Amino acid sequence: MSHFKIAAAQVASDRGDIDRNIATHAATIKAAAVHQVSVLVFPELSLTGYEPDLAAELAISASDSRLAPLLSLAREHQITVVLGAPLLNGMAKPFLGAIVLGPHHAAQTYCKMHLGGNEPAYFAPGNSPCTLIVEGQTIGLAICADASQPSHPQTYAESGADIYAAGVFLNEEWYKTDAPRLASYAARHRLLIVMANHAASVGTQVSVGMSAIWAPDGRLLAQATSTENSLIIAARGRDGWRGEAVAI
Repeated sequence: MSHFKIAAAQVASDRGDIDRNIATHAATIKAAAVHQVSVLVFPELSLTGYEPDLAAELAISASDSRLAPLLSLAREHQITVVLGAPLLNGMAKPFLGAIVLGPHHAAQTYCKMHLGGNEPAYFAPGNSPCTLIVEGQTIGLAICADASQPSHPQTYAESGADIYAAGVFLNEEWYKTDAPRLASYAARHRLLIVMANHAASVGTQVSVGMSAIWAPDGRLLAQATSTENSLIIAARGRDGWRGEAVAI
């Protein structure tokens, strides 16, 4: 019997090197396919590294030809892939976005609605949530500081979401606040919470790693031990959710 699986991809991104980061994404998708993952969530700005100062220079569209190998892998392995990138929008400041590459539909995008820190200097905010339905599971997308607003996961929960999936960049200080908050949302809204953080950083920012998934009762289901490249996987079975973290 096949079970729905969703995974957080904890990987390192090279500062500003989209081509190299695409290669990392491709290898990670292949690793996820070995574990029969249905949905794979990458960290915030995973295609460029969390480098807001480079956003305008590196912004792309969901139809960028460089993404073709990733779309091909998504289709080959029947995986819905959520990756992070600055998104072109015709304005001076790009959106801080996520691109969804799925096996059965055209690329979709989600744009971070609640910018944090110095992000407003580099990005324009989005204004619409984004929900995916994969194998009967309804997934609400989030990006990092979106989750600082309790109304964000609440809106998804009230619309029937099963899962709240966030690509993030968290250093040690931010993690201490954000991880307990996400756990509380899991219990409050009966949501599976998926948090994909960056692995060991190869840029100007320092990530704490420790990507995690919380069960709908608030229990920590699985977590990366540190900043190693990992898949943090939750599997839905007849007896509920089970989790594991595997090095890649």
